[in-house]
Amino acid sequence: MLLGLPYYLILVIPLAGSLLVPLVGRFSIRLRDWTPAILMGMTMVLCWSLLPDLGIEHMPHYEWINIPGLYVPFEMLLDPLSVIMAILSSTLCFLIYVYSTEYMAHEADRNRFFFLMLLFGGGMLTLVLSGSLLIAFIGWEIMGLCSYGLIGFWNDKRNRPEQDPMGYQQSNPLLQFETEGEYNTHCGTKAFIVTRVGDALMLGGILLLFTFTGSFLFTDLANNINNWWGTMANWGLLLPALILIFAGAIGKSGQVPLQVWLPEAMSGPTAVSALIHAATMVKAGVYITARFLVTIVNATATPAHEIRAGPGFAPLQTFGIEMAITFFIIVAVVGAITAFMTATMGMVSNELKQVLAFSTLSQLGYMILAIGTGGILAVNGHFDQAYLSGVLHVVSHGAFKALLFLAAGGVIHVVHTKYMSNMGGLKKSMPRTYRVMLIGVLALAGIPPLSGFWSKDSIIEYTYELAVEYSFGILLFGLAVFAAACTIFYSIRLMGIVFHGKEPEHQEEEHHTSPHDPGPAMMVPLYILAGFTIIAFLVFPFIQAIILQEGPMTPELLIGTLWEMTIAKFTMPGVVPFAITIGALLLGGVPAYRIYIKNADRPNSVIPDNGVRRKLYNLLRHRWYINESYYWFVNKLLRFADAWRVQVDDPVIDGIDFKSAGTAQTLSRKIRWFDDNIIDGFAEGVSTRSVEASEIGLETQTGRINDYVSVVIFGIGLLIVIGLLAMGVL
Repeated sequence: MLLGLPYYLILVIPLAGSLLVPLVGRFSIRLRDWTPAILMGMTMVLCWSLLPDLGIEHMPHYEWINIPGLYVPFEMLLDPLSVIMAILSSTLCFLIYVYSTEYMAHEADRNRFFFLMLLFGGGMLTLVLSGSLLIAFIGWEIMGLCSYGLIGFWNDKRNRPEQDPMGYQQSNPLLQFETEGEYNTHCGTKAFIVTRVGDALMLGGILLLFTFTGSFLFTDLANNINNWWGTMANWGLLLPALILIFAGAIGKSGQVPLQVWLPEAMSGPTAVSALIHAATMVKAGVYITARFLVTIVNATATPAHEIRAGPGFAPLQTFGIEMAITFFIIVAVVGAITAFMTATMGMVSNELKQVLAFSTLSQLGYMILAIGTGGILAVNGHFDQAYLSGVLHVVSHGAFKALLFLAAGGVIHVVHTKYMSNMGGLKKSMPRTYRVMLIGVLALAGIPPLSGFWSKDSIIEYTYELAVEYSFGILLFGLAVFAAACTIFYSIRLMGIVFHGKEPEHQEEEHHTSPHDPGPAMMVPLYILAGFTIIAFLVFPFIQAIILQEGPMTPELLIGTLWEMTIAKFTMPGVVPFAITIGALLLGGVPAYRIYIKNADRPNSVIPDNGVRRKLYNLLRHRWYINESYYWFVNKLLRFADAWRVQVDDPVIDGIDFKSAGTAQTLSRKIRWFDDNIIDGFAEGVSTRSVEASEIGLETQTGRINDYVSVVIFGIGLLIVIGLLAMGVL
């Protein structure tokens, strides 16, 4: 690493540095605000310096837990996946922290904000660089804690929640809030609870794996230590263990059916939204799924004679990657369904950041689909290209999604509303923001030659290959294509509503300021992200060479890779999915352009008051009723608990308790009376008589010698009389 520094400094700087934030704030507010950016900038440089150390086999071990039966060393993992993820996360965190210095400049309690932000980045780096599954899980949970605190950061706001002009009345009491702070707290709690469901299942999977491997190290899992793969497969525990691990990814990355928390996560500051969606948190689930894809491929490739048997773990039967085909089908299906369903939700949402949240869910679905597709194709021996497409989409999505969220934050920052129907006509007043956001939405939609096109189209291409080989792949391919059509629709819709059309008349009157582009600290990160989004296709050959470990990155190799990426779109078999994808873009883009840009000044009458389109619109507005179903169930559960309390607990259970207590009190009073009057009375009577008798004896003790002599003479006389009687004299 750079200057020979210890590798663990990459984790120590943000984790320990977060504790310095409140301390620095006691001396300088401005320095405090820049401390996370400075520390993460140092961390970013160290992460970039890891590239020459890729694949180092002998990382230093540091003992952490060493007790009989449990040895957990601290070890970092420097393989292509972890290093690429570390570079991406640290770079995006640095740009977001710089942006935050201006965005949060007038907010209170920034000590807490910047502390949690820096700790958040440290948690993500702990996850992706840890060589131990247990330590990675600690980083996983650090992010869960930080997300809870940051999503509900504005918990003290006492104003009424802003009403969605296109919303609907909520009948569920769990969705009715008196203040905005109450709503924000609810959103943070919801994110924490929903992700904990996945985390609890994931922890069960981790412990199940440890039972058969005796180790938490990823390298041991990849080397099939103790033949854990064959043993668990033979006992029927392999698929449950993998599904439990994947459940954690479903929760963290918001996959169906645990996607409900991510749209509400938009209640936090926009910098938090960008951090969660682009650099940390949701990418964690994708990372852990990709990590297990690589681990499974390596574990099943271990020759039988190289399997090391430990105590109690005899090699049974060698099972290949075919044993994981069901797992990867589940992964691919979950990803495809998530990509499609959440894209349809984004088509009708009215909240600016929530549209971007639905798009994040959809793009995460694409990434999970790519990993699942790679796992299925690995059965035939070629998973690397599909796996690569997923990693490339993680990189490209991280850049353009951070760009979109930060640009959206600039819009909300100056117009003071989060609902798009209250915006409009901002293209003239915010031209720089418009340009960078346009680059972001075009990349999101997959318009060539921007970054999103190369990565997302590659995923669709390998899903098409899957459809050719397996019949169920047709469904996955169809969902991926329809999701692409929905993506370009809501992307153009967002730009049309926010930046085109007429500006609402009440906007300037309410806020007494005209919309304008943000300052340099907010705009510079946007320019950097927009620039990368444009030239990303020139960077992708480097990433491909790193991920696939193709050897030295010579100019000839990189140019050749770029040429292959391009020509693959216009030759068989890539031309077929490419043409279908272009058709999907036209299918979604043309009507969106006509409705929201060309006719932006006219009233929108596309959705009638009733009919099939209205019913479909309501279905999507209600998010397929999945979110509301959870609230309905929780509300019913709470009502059942309340009814149980009123009808059973209070009158029956508490009644039995109270009557039992009353009976016990009555019985104790009777026992007390018997004790006081009989037992204690008898004892006191005996003691009283004894005392009285002793007092009588005390009266004979006069102290006069004449009395004592008289008693002695009387006693002697009495003894003489008794003796004479005994002898018969008397």
